[in-house]
Amino acid sequence: MYNILIVDDEAEQCEALKIILERRKENIVADICTTLEKAKIFCAGKKYDVFLLDMKLDEKDGDEGGLQLGNYIRSIIPYKYTPIIYITSVPEKIQAALSDTGCFRYILKPYTAENINKCLDDVLHSPLVAPETFSFQNFWGGEIRIPERLIIYICPGINRRVQIYTKDGCYETISYTMEQVENILRYGFFRCHRKYIVNLKCISEYDRSNRLLYIGDTEIPVGRKYKEAFENIWRVL
Repeated sequence: MYNILIVDDEAEQCEALKIILERRKENIVADICTTLEKAKIFCAGKKYDVFLLDMKLDEKDGDEGGLQLGNYIRSIIPYKYTPIIYITSVPEKIQAALSDTGCFRYILKPYTAENINKCLDDVLHSPLVAPETFSFQNFWGGEIRIPERLIIYICPGINRRVQIYTKDGCYETISYTMEQVENILRYGFFRCHRKYIVNLKCISEYDRSNRLLYIGDTEIPVGRKYKEAFENIWRVL
């Protein structure tokens, strides 16, 4: 899951960007705000992976509102290197954005969904953004965030729980159904059975005749309706 903050003093622009982001294949939660002061509150209250900032933010702040916010973000130690993407119709200000806030990139208005998505493709797969994590509440209500690469497989538990097997142990959650987990986890995961979602990189062997895959000593069935799609993937792994 990625958290992205959109800041633009035009509410319609914020909503348009939010729609573009949340339609992507990644699990993105986009927060929006329209003022400099409110944006500062958002920054202090939540951890963001990327910032999308309008260069001309708040009419009372002139053209410098976005730069003020960028400098404020950089003053927060955890955000020293967090990617900032400026959206602007004033290209003359880009040099200041680069030198003052070290922005990742800029997008000129008027922009298209393609412009936004291309930029997001680059930033979300850059070393500046932490690997994707799977966030959920454990059975006692505590929040757990696990890097997706550590998840081995997922299956249903008892009493509508979902069990998440990782390299560090097993977790249980009632936050999601298997269908919801399947939609959240993307890169490198495959639903091989109605009861199993596996990390393809962890599979050590596949027994085609018996429709069984192995993760170490763990034997996991491959459902009939998933068999063809799984074998197509398995051939290229």
